[in-house]
Amino acid sequence: MAKVLIFNNFLTDGQESVLAPKSSKLHQYFSLGPGRWQANPYAKGKHVGVKDLVRRFLMGLKLWFIWRKYDVLIVDTAITALIVSAFSLMGKWGHRIAVSNFNVPRHRTRFWKWLLGIFYRRVDHFFVHSTYDIHLSSELYDLCEERFTYHPYLREAPTPGAPNDVYLFDDGRDYIMSFGGNARDYETFFRAIGGADLSAIVVARDYNLQGLNVPDNVRAFCNIPLSECDKLVSQCLFTVFMFDGSEPSCGQISIVTSLMLAKPVICTDLTGVRDYVTDGQNGLLVETRDVEGLRGKMLQLIKDRQLYDCLAAGARSWAKDNADPVRLRSKVDALVTELTSLPLKG
Repeated sequence: MAKVLIFNNFLTDGQESVLAPKSSKLHQYFSLGPGRWQANPYAKGKHVGVKDLVRRFLMGLKLWFIWRKYDVLIVDTAITALIVSAFSLMGKWGHRIAVSNFNVPRHRTRFWKWLLGIFYRRVDHFFVHSTYDIHLSSELYDLCEERFTYHPYLREAPTPGAPNDVYLFDDGRDYIMSFGGNARDYETFFRAIGGADLSAIVVARDYNLQGLNVPDNVRAFCNIPLSECDKLVSQCLFTVFMFDGSEPSCGQISIVTSLMLAKPVICTDLTGVRDYVTDGQNGLLVETRDVEGLRGKMLQLIKDRQLYDCLAAGARSWAKDNADPVRLRSKVDALVTELTSLPLKG
């Protein structure tokens, strides 16, 4: 029986990771959050700041130090995996490391490919949220594709309840919702909705909105708690996610949240999006920066009740098939068995 430590930057003291099997007869699972070393999930910049980097560094050092007590360490995100892998050069003790929620870092030039490849080749397994990420990671870092498992992004059930009135329109009007920060194209969204008899609430990062004029029919906020965002999504008509094309795989958290709440999704047609949204089945896809196409899709979804009901049912069906944590937990349990029975890799 292996001892497994699962780390997630969003876990609080005593909280159990969503990845941990509830009643495994094969292995023991323990969950750990960052405590005082939690990195800020609402950073104002696109890249990790010095303060957050120091916190991640110290947490990575702590994880490396206590890793020797466990057979397998599972960490979240590419940054945490990078830091722990770097420390593992000083000792891995024949233990294994896996990373969940792995998104390929933006730095992909020749030097960064070489440097990151050194560290990521010390990771024994990756869980990615896009089938495209398997090919990209394998090509960038010279890793065999057998080290990767695709599984749709998994999150806890969205927070129930009514949203705080401070975020809503004063007249209680219906609204469309758009939220998230990675590789977003709010300019196209604002241009599309600004010319339509529609209203929207946007939750973004500060840098997403710099230099943009927010239309009068849009209420925009930055960095509000995820729980409040969940509540806003639960009350919206549908969600819209426009991406700028800089990242072929992004927006999974936002899309999955929408589908879990049975909200149809309109979004940019990207490689990574197609793992989640099927045009005409649980959402509608539009081309990059297509203002008129986006406006037409939004108006179509407002006016065509039959289409709306079909897409909402498709969203509900997708969530039922893909957002159940039991399936991922069984994959984690099987992976731990496989990793601890094989010779240590790279």
